[in-house]
Amino acid sequence: MLTLLEQIDKGNLWRSPGGIHPPETKALTSQSEIQTLPLAKEYWVPVPGLQDTCTLKFNIGDRVLKGEQLTAGINPQYLPVHAPCSGTITAVKEIRANHPSGLPVISCIIESDDTQQQTNFEPIDLDAADTDTILDRIRLSGVAGLGGAAFPTHIKLNPSSDIELVIINGVECEPYITADDRLMQEHANEIQSGIEIIHRLLQPKRIIIAIEDNKPNAIQAMQRAVQQSQLPKKAVRVTSIPTKYPSGGEKQLIQIITGQEVPSGAIPAQLGIVMQNVGTAFAIHQAVNVGKPLIERVVTVTGNGVKAPGNYWVPVGTPLPHLIEHCGIIEQGQQLHKVIAGGPMMGHMLPGIDVPVVKGSNCFLVPGPDEIATESSEQACIRCGECAQVCPARLLPQQLFWHSKAKEYDKASSYNLRDCIECGSCSYVCPSDIPLVEYYRKAKAAIKLQTEEKAAAEQAKIHFEARLKRLEAEKQEREAKAKKAAEKRQASMSGNDKDKVAEAMARIKNKQAKLKPVDSEPKTDKKQNVAAAIARAKAKKAKQAEHRPHKGLETASQPTETKSSEESNIDIQLNGSNDKKAKVAAAIARAKAKKAQSSGGIQTSQNNSITNTPAAFGEANTDEASSKQAKIAAAVARAKAKKAKNSAKTVPDAETTHTGSSALAEPVVTSNASDKSTDFEEKEHKKARIAAAVARAKAKKTAADTAQPKKQISQVDVEPEGDEIESDAQTELPHLDSESKQTNNIDKQARVAAAVAKAKAKKQQNQLDEHPHHGTTTVETEDAAKQSAEQRKKARIAAAVAKAKAKKVSSQIDNGDAES
Repeated sequence: MLTLLEQIDKGNLWRSPGGIHPPETKALTSQSEIQTLPLAKEYWVPVPGLQDTCTLKFNIGDRVLKGEQLTAGINPQYLPVHAPCSGTITAVKEIRANHPSGLPVISCIIESDDTQQQTNFEPIDLDAADTDTILDRIRLSGVAGLGGAAFPTHIKLNPSSDIELVIINGVECEPYITADDRLMQEHANEIQSGIEIIHRLLQPKRIIIAIEDNKPNAIQAMQRAVQQSQLPKKAVRVTSIPTKYPSGGEKQLIQIITGQEVPSGAIPAQLGIVMQNVGTAFAIHQAVNVGKPLIERVVTVTGNGVKAPGNYWVPVGTPLPHLIEHCGIIEQGQQLHKVIAGGPMMGHMLPGIDVPVVKGSNCFLVPGPDEIATESSEQACIRCGECAQVCPARLLPQQLFWHSKAKEYDKASSYNLRDCIECGSCSYVCPSDIPLVEYYRKAKAAIKLQTEEKAAAEQAKIHFEARLKRLEAEKQEREAKAKKAAEKRQASMSGNDKDKVAEAMARIKNKQAKLKPVDSEPKTDKKQNVAAAIARAKAKKAKQAEHRPHKGLETASQPTETKSSEESNIDIQLNGSNDKKAKVAAAIARAKAKKAQSSGGIQTSQNNSITNTPAAFGEANTDEASSKQAKIAAAVARAKAKKAKNSAKTVPDAETTHTGSSALAEPVVTSNASDKSTDFEEKEHKKARIAAAVARAKAKKTAADTAQPKKQISQVDVEPEGDEIESDAQTELPHLDSESKQTNNIDKQARVAAAVAKAKAKKQQNQLDEHPHHGTTTVETEDAAKQSAEQRKKARIAAAVAKAKAKKVSSQIDNGDAES
């Protein structure tokens, strides 16, 4: 069985699927030689990827030479751009791209001069140069595939796998285009020189120059060049292939010459095959052997719309209007005919002629009226299947059309949309005039955009994850460094230092423990403790009263000593308590002793006159601060407890009695400057009610105990604490009621006591108005003078309340008599 190379040497060819035979229409330009285009006023050189993949080496206003490199690529695969002429850079702006989209692309505007001074083109000594040097020269010269794709040539000439076969594509199957045909006829030797450079770089076993059989002159020219080549005779050969469109496609030509089909998604290099265009081989020769970069190419300007169709050497960046103007336009109405970039099959209609010539521009077609088919609307697909029969890639154009039109790009991709070469054969044979290729192009662009967005998202995800890992690593590093430093400090510390640190930590813990709120004992327990302390103090006072003369309060030293004892007992009970009320009670006990000492000079009176009445004392208290009043209230509680004790144990004849005015001690209403004024007033109301009950009971008790007038001792009774006086009243009233029942004259005496209470209240009011500070010490008088008018007003109100309560007690006594 013959090998592939043996079959190629014998000239065997294989048939490719599909294809069509449109009118060639090459005679317009195939017989004319390549001409040189006149110099344009300015050139628009596209600079794609500026600031992204490349930088501009010149500034606006700088002068450049012909062939001078304008850009420097950041990416090693980037192809630099060169100046097509000498002149001055006047601007860097966006110009409409030579693309079906018509989107703008950044371009360098060069105003040409008449000198056409060029940079020094230095060839490479191939005998001394290595492969890398040659590839680098090809890259710096900006050589790209001139067959239409403009893929970087230095990448295709440096494959990762071994190459056995190189195909030089000179088919040029598309109608109207003759640029490669004329290039092979006129520059066959230069093309052969470039093929030799390709042979040196790839070292293939065979090089095949493929030309369609409708180009006999080109075939003869290349055969003569091959015979003059220094390569072995079997290394290079010219092969003529049948004329059929699109046999010039890369995969289609490989299948025709070798019979092998490139798999979907694969490249020919994976099969050991590389394909280059004849125009690319010529550019390689110019770059390596001459040192001239790719700054111009052969362009076919054809169509019945131009006066002088032909092939021209056109510098890259030449404005299309300049090219068409030189060829001459046949006037057809007031509008310029539409211009097609490329051939009629694979080319695209330009949205405007203000575009530059690029490296991939091989033809500009200006059709006449008879060359343009009448526009017809798109019809529904009739499912004839003609498109599938002519597809050279063996695809299903119907399914691709449906999914592309419905924007179901995933399904379109599943039908190998990317394998479509956009040859236009399906659109050419479609009876419904459906622009199938246009749908495929839009679908490809959308898929490409989705792929780029997905890749960008994946890249962003990778960067984000890498950032998180970096931050975590930095955190762990900081923690490890801090831990290491702490261990180092601890290791360097001596025993004394460690002890000091431990002591400091212990002090901090103790301080924190003291600052923590300690759960206080229940209020009821604290009140019980206070009540117990008060009870013990009362019992002790009562016991002392038994051993004293029955004249009661004759000296000032005895109450002081007694109350000091009571204060000490209460302070002992309250020691260590955190309850606020307990602390207040202790303060009250201390103030009570002080007040008792100041009140030691109480005098007696035979006519029941009152030296210091409760109202007068209340006035004095009104001038005191609210805290002092609370303390005095606690002292009253102990005094009343003592009085109850003495009344129960002593004989009425020898007992020092209290008058009704003492029993009818009214509550002292004072102003409170603290935030608890409202609570204090409510408590005072409660005390007033309790005081009234106590007064009523004491009046009855006084009537029972006093059969004849006794020496009365006026005593200052001050409002006790609400809880304490309430307890005293509950324990004292039953006892007093039982004794009052044993007295026959209780009703009359009670009325007398009520009258006395009213008289005393009236006297208190008079004394308050005439001598507001009567009975007070010098210190108290000075304190009272400092009080505000509002406090004095409250004192007057207290006196009025005392009178009202006395009246109420009298009425209650009257009611009690009526009931009895």
